[in-house]
Amino acid sequence: MALKQRTTDYHCHILPGIDDGPKEQDESIEMARLLAKAGYREVYCTPHLIKGMYEVSNEEVLHERDKLQRELEKEGIGIKLLAGREYYLDEFLLDYISKPLLLEGTTSIMIEIPNNTSVDLVKETIFAVKRRGITPLIAHPERCFLLEIAEREPQSAGTLNRWFSRGGAQNNGNKSSNELLRYFKQLGCQFQGNLGSINGQYGGRVKASAQYFEKNGVYTHAGTDAHSPDAVKDILGIR
Repeated sequence: MALKQRTTDYHCHILPGIDDGPKEQDESIEMARLLAKAGYREVYCTPHLIKGMYEVSNEEVLHERDKLQRELEKEGIGIKLLAGREYYLDEFLLDYISKPLLLEGTTSIMIEIPNNTSVDLVKETIFAVKRRGITPLIAHPERCFLLEIAEREPQSAGTLNRWFSRGGAQNNGNKSSNELLRYFKQLGCQFQGNLGSINGQYGGRVKASAQYFEKNGVYTHAGTDAHSPDAVKDILGIR
């Protein structure tokens, strides 16, 4: 899948007052208006779930989704809001998914891998998720140090090689970041890329990773990962 705009945004912090997304409903409505203008028809609401920081219940996420959907209908904004969460991979994740909020209409949950975690914890947790019959959808893998590509084939050398030669996977004691990526693929994981990554909004290292993943067909889903109306404008180039 090419990392480009489609009609479904699989990763968006559009719900108000849930996490570090919009604080007020008016901002959420403006985000939806901008996304509809850009051609989107479905938007997955994926607020963070992080122990000790963002811990609202699944019921509250669904309630806020339904409430915002009614407002969009009143405003005549043709966006369908779909429920989901962005689960943080830590020692609490498996407890949280005893009653998971799956990405609506799928058997997947979106998982964010923090840069300061260990490869062993990541592999054990992702394997445990799969054993429960849930498909891990890895959020913005291009931003994860553990998934940087440390080894490149000669024909794709150049500036990308210099970025990847400083890959975080090596700094975390991993022989090669390809090993973890291959492990995820073998388990049948999915991968969601941020549109802003390919545009360079997270810096050159992340852009290089996104280009590599796009070129090699890693991505299965794309999303804005937008947290505000201004972010939607910047990511989608709306003036």
